[in-house]
Amino acid sequence: MKTFIKILALAVVLSCSKKNTDKTVAKDPATDPVVQTPANTTSNNIITEEETSKADIKWMSYDEAVKQAKKKPKKIFIDVYTDWCGWCKKMDKTTFKDATVAQYMNEKYYAVKLNAESEKTVSYQGKQMTEKQLAANIFKVTGYPSTVYLESSEKIIQPIPGYMDATTLDKILHYIGEDHYKTQTWEQFQMSYKSE
Repeated sequence: MKTFIKILALAVVLSCSKKNTDKTVAKDPATDPVVQTPANTTSNNIITEEETSKADIKWMSYDEAVKQAKKKPKKIFIDVYTDWCGWCKKMDKTTFKDATVAQYMNEKYYAVKLNAESEKTVSYQGKQMTEKQLAANIFKVTGYPSTVYLESSEKIIQPIPGYMDATTLDKILHYIGEDHYKTQTWEQFQMSYKSE
């Protein structure tokens, strides 16, 4: 699992941070018009307006996802974002609009949008806290966007920082969604993985 973290840390360095003093982190596309999108972030699976309703990710609140996971167990996917994060907005407009990602997400996960600066109260393992506290204190998120993967029991599988294109997210969703992370290293999985 540590190898998985290292690989992804190298692969996804595009993120926003309020206190960003590291000059190597990518600039925010919403505020810097010079930032160019990497060539591999465009997917052929971006859907048209007419197809949107068929392939939208079914987002829900954290509490609703936990409630649903108790009724019908599935993993929980959490998109941790902030309103000011340009990479979060880019991920919403591209990665989360990918038809393959949306279909697989709806099949294998309960998808949650969690505002890392919200004072909205949620319940994590029976304890009341704000979304802000959940993101920072429980999930240890420090940059945005970040994705967090949970078992249906709310046990944390893996938080992953940074922007991801549809191809990268699709691989990670399969790696975790089908429990490959329990039996294979990330490197082994990547060698055998074929997108559907």
